[in-house]
Amino acid sequence: MFVTVEDEHGDANLVVYADIGRRDRAALVGARLLIAEGRVEREDRHAEVPILHLICRRLIDRTELLEQLGAVDGTAEGWARLLARADEVRRPEPGSRRDAAQAATRMQRSRAFR
Repeated sequence: MFVTVEDEHGDANLVVYADIGRRDRAALVGARLLIAEGRVEREDRHAEVPILHLICRRLIDRTELLEQLGAVDGTAEGWARLLARADEVRRPEPGSRRDAAQAATRMQRSRAFR
């Protein structure tokens, strides 16, 4: 199975062999945040566009980390230390920002393709 991932630097293919796919199926089809460990193969000498493959040996579901985005110790002082002088964040324009907990509940669930 191939899983294509993309970031600001380009595309990469996660190569997931059948035995890894069966073993780590829950992470493969259910994770919203996925860690893929493996061996990198890169071909850029004979290719117009560099080709990058990660031959996966392990897939880990770390979706629970998404809930911690924006979490602080829960106190006003914690936010003050984190934000320092970021006035645009402390006093955003009305309607320009959602609460982190509300944003997390609105995230789309991943879909299992069969």
